[in-house]
Amino acid sequence: MVTIKVDIETLNKIRNDFKDFIIGERIGYIIFVAKTSDYVITAYDNKKKNTYKITIQGEDPLTLALKYSDEPLSFPKKKEIVKESPYFLDVNAQIGSDEVGTGDFLGPVVVCAAYCDNETMKFINEYAITDSKKISDKQILSFVPLLIKKVHYEAKILTIEKYNSAHSKGFNLNQMKAILHNYCLLKLHARVPYVNNVYVDQFVNEDKYYEYLKGLSKIQKGIIFKEKGETYFPSVALASCIARYLFLQEIDSINKKYNVSVPLGAGEKVDLFSKAFINKFGIEEFNKIAKKSFANYKKVVDKNISLI
Repeated sequence: MVTIKVDIETLNKIRNDFKDFIIGERIGYIIFVAKTSDYVITAYDNKKKNTYKITIQGEDPLTLALKYSDEPLSFPKKKEIVKESPYFLDVNAQIGSDEVGTGDFLGPVVVCAAYCDNETMKFINEYAITDSKKISDKQILSFVPLLIKKVHYEAKILTIEKYNSAHSKGFNLNQMKAILHNYCLLKLHARVPYVNNVYVDQFVNEDKYYEYLKGLSKIQKGIIFKEKGETYFPSVALASCIARYLFLQEIDSINKKYNVSVPLGAGEKVDLFSKAFINKFGIEEFNKIAKKSFANYKKVVDKNISLI
């Protein structure tokens, strides 16, 4: 990767030269991202007036950089050079958060925030980390135990008991997620306070997110909310994989406790399992593994059974 600093005229020239390859614009402090078969070019806002930062990733970034800059070029220090992944829009030092379990009728909700820098990108590339939904559970269980010993993260597991309690008090799912994301981001940011780039896999608009956090300590500004954030930012992808691993560990604990095999999701297979579970273990035990807010709950629970 090569970094150059340009003025507004050169910035506009680069934008025009690669206008047909732009894949994203105005993502927080990122002005635009262009991706060709050979390069990934990212333009950033800069605090200095009429000065903008351009990073160029690819097989031969120097050749392209020299086309637009006569100034001394900025390279990563030798020990920091890693194989860049053109899959992500930003590979600078960052924090990102994601959650798992919100679409599963059975099991907890897990939120994780992860820190990513040049060193972490080595692991991102080594394990081909991407959205956890695109990686098999078998793979997650094989490499994440090794990975979590090498990276910085904070995670919070919202147990079924706490989930159902919060729901009974009027908390909706997005509100719960906002509180959990905020908790993990704050804890991790306190460990790396110099990091300015904070990304959240967007599940609600920014104004609503902060409304849910009214009265709580929080990162006041600078968070970038992006749908499918795990496909754009390595920190979110990393958080997604760690959260998935922790969620699977919780499911495994349920399986061992009851000697069952809990199906994931919220489909018909889950409903059939739930009815069989209630018949075998009773409603009180079922309430320890099921989210009462799901429509599945009314379908599988006998209306004549007291839910208290």
